[in-house]
Amino acid sequence: MHGIDGGHEGETMNDDFPPATLPAGDAIHLWWIDLDGLGHADEAPAGLLSSEELERAARFHFARDAGRYRLCRAMLRLGLGWYLGRNPRELTIRAGKFGKPYVSDASLSFNVAHSAGLGAIAFSTRGEVGIDVEGADRSIEVMDIASSYFTARETASIAAAQGPNRLRAFLRIWTRKEAVLKAVGCGIPNRLNQVDVTRELVDFDGEAITPGDYWKSEWQVRDLKPREGFAGAIAAAPGDWAIEPWHVTWEDAQSRLLA
Repeated sequence: MHGIDGGHEGETMNDDFPPATLPAGDAIHLWWIDLDGLGHADEAPAGLLSSEELERAARFHFARDAGRYRLCRAMLRLGLGWYLGRNPRELTIRAGKFGKPYVSDASLSFNVAHSAGLGAIAFSTRGEVGIDVEGADRSIEVMDIASSYFTARETASIAAAQGPNRLRAFLRIWTRKEAVLKAVGCGIPNRLNQVDVTRELVDFDGEAITPGDYWKSEWQVRDLKPREGFAGAIAAAPGDWAIEPWHVTWEDAQSRLLA
């Protein structure tokens, strides 16, 4: 049996608001967000979004999904404004070569993930960061996907799990893999079988991936513990870094930054 070596988020959730200072180099700030907290039809965050973000929100088939997207993007802008001491309405979020978002002339890196009603935003000053979260309330052919797109070691670790544990094992691999690839900035398509995430330290074949501006040869990936029914993972440059998690609400964030 192949096991997975990795850390878990063991820090206590902070219910107060994050300090208005950049994260220390040995810490990654993690914002957990309830994306259904405003109700599905609430348009309150829309005033913060760019025209491109509003256009993307309009393409969602269901109003609930559009509302979740708007809120998650608005919270990202509030977070960037909070840490950088800038007006969130004036921030320009650009896309790198492979679509990874960044803010020009800023020492703060970030990454966003959301699934169903849960959002997560990671902020870091230690270099690029990647995060993923996935809901576990789904029915998928995990072994078909794993055998087609995962490495042999990853597939074996999933096959060894039984019953409902197999889906959890699959989502653990998936979120770890996506977090690393989002940190790299090369994206998910056609890259899944080029990186093995069964260990905490992940190496890349740089020539095979033909990476973009954010590439590093080695990354450290750790499991997260979102709320019940979700799996998650976060990736950053190797080191003795800690995850500092907060549960952040729209009401609290906007009252501090938009008052």
